[in-house]
Amino acid sequence: MCWNRSSRNATRRALSVTVGSAMLAVLLAGGVRAEETQPVAWQGIERVVAFADVHGAYAELTALLRSVGVVDEDLRWTGGRTHLVSLGDLLDRGADSRKVMDLLMRLQGEAATAGGRVHVVLGNHEAMNVLGDLRYVVPGEYAAFAGEEPSGQRDALRAEWVARNGADSAAAFDAKFPAGFFGHRAAFSPRGRYGQWLLGLPVAIVINDSVFMHGGPSKVLAGLPVQEINLRYRAALRDYLVTLEALETAQLVRPEDPYSERPVLAQQRLATVTTADEVSLARMKEAVERFTAADRNPFIEPDGPNWYRGAALCNECSEADVLDPFMATLGVRRLVIGHTVARDTRVASRFDGRVVKLDAGMNRAAYRGRPAALTLDQGGARVSYADDPAPPAEIPAEPLYVASASLDDARVTAILANGTVTVGGPRSPGIIDVSVEHGGQKVPAIFNTTTRDDARRELAAHRVDRLLRLGLVPATVEREVQGQRGVLQVRPDRIVTLADVQRDKLRVGGWCALEPQYELMYGFDALIGNEARTADRILYDGAWMLLLTGHGQSFGTARTLPAHLQARPPSTGPEWGASRAGSRSASPQSF
Repeated sequence: MCWNRSSRNATRRALSVTVGSAMLAVLLAGGVRAEETQPVAWQGIERVVAFADVHGAYAELTALLRSVGVVDEDLRWTGGRTHLVSLGDLLDRGADSRKVMDLLMRLQGEAATAGGRVHVVLGNHEAMNVLGDLRYVVPGEYAAFAGEEPSGQRDALRAEWVARNGADSAAAFDAKFPAGFFGHRAAFSPRGRYGQWLLGLPVAIVINDSVFMHGGPSKVLAGLPVQEINLRYRAALRDYLVTLEALETAQLVRPEDPYSERPVLAQQRLATVTTADEVSLARMKEAVERFTAADRNPFIEPDGPNWYRGAALCNECSEADVLDPFMATLGVRRLVIGHTVARDTRVASRFDGRVVKLDAGMNRAAYRGRPAALTLDQGGARVSYADDPAPPAEIPAEPLYVASASLDDARVTAILANGTVTVGGPRSPGIIDVSVEHGGQKVPAIFNTTTRDDARRELAAHRVDRLLRLGLVPATVEREVQGQRGVLQVRPDRIVTLADVQRDKLRVGGWCALEPQYELMYGFDALIGNEARTADRILYDGAWMLLLTGHGQSFGTARTLPAHLQARPPSTGPEWGASRAGSRSASPQSF
């Protein structure tokens, strides 16, 4: 449909931007006021059971709930006063997500009657479905709503699509909007059964001494109590939905628009409007600006509470500067999160037990994992698996992973020390690419021919890094290769140096912020007196995690900071402690 058919249509749509927003705001405002009084913290709970990331795996979830004794064979609540916590991501990737929601919605009522509670914390995939980001919805999830599409709606929309895109576009319509699509969207709208339920759910709750979230805390949540976190998150969702509805009514946003491109497409379509009056154009412009601002709200961006992965993936030393103040504000000593599948599909802890990573990949078809449950009671914190008859056990600490996403640091070091070295080609003078294999596992590495003293410095830098649990220096061992002594050091499968970034103007960025990693680097170089930090000795792996190499000129006798740190002093952050060197931060590009 074209914008310039008539000024009457343009004016009608412009007015609908204002009227539609007002109507939806009224519709949602009552819910916001009611939810402000809903509790998000509980104390004195004798037993808490939590699980994470179902992703439509109904069979696995029901087996897990039976295994921990909160439901019987007929899936009726038997948990008594237990508080059961879902950490979100009920949806996407699995066909039975609707059955999962129906089950938990029913159990919420049954548990409350028995004196217990079923808490469902919003995951990023719940938010995605409500907001219309449908990248991970599978056909079976749409099909569950096929019988609920309004009569004639699909035919009318297909006819409009064909009129807009040509007679040969009907097949593209059916591919873009599979059977059940429009029923699914209606059910997840703010007026729909599931949309209303999800919009009323929290994004973080506190039970006893633990906070339960899907992703984890970033700096966005600094200083906010749990009630405020939930209010701000809910407001972010609803601001987006209010403005989206207005733009959809005005056809500035269309059903086929990719989620990430909506603001740009709305702006482009607005620019084509030539027949509306000045007042109407001003209203449309304001609506697009409000939608763009809502789309950029940090609570629904990658640093939001159900997207951020810092507590699960990033350097513990720097991330503790975010985690510890957050936990102090909430008065808790444990954070339980999902969102990031454990590397070996086993529940693990980080930060000396302060963080529990509960996502073990419950959807076997998608992750080849297992359904896992965390139990918190007088016996402490224990984990059990639905497919394992063993009793609940203590949660193991996650080992350190450096330069390898699949092999922990201890295993990589053992491979370097004991494996068979296969020589590749030269990398630079005195340095060759190699691979090292042991026990059927292989890692890429470099071999650096060096003096005995330089090798000792390289090994010492690696040991200091591990003592501090920084994870910046790749695993390093002393070996003999082709009759020459030197050091073997592991390399990631994918590697980029800071010199590459500067030369090729590469865009840098991953889940873990680079500035705190660089602050750790500055502190580390100050501690070991490293005189040779250059752009080609600063590496990034495939996830843009920082790695440091080239420590042969460290541990000298100088009483001043290395030259590169005098030019740009380090800023290490409070986690390093007041006795360690600290000053202002620097960006990677300033090196």
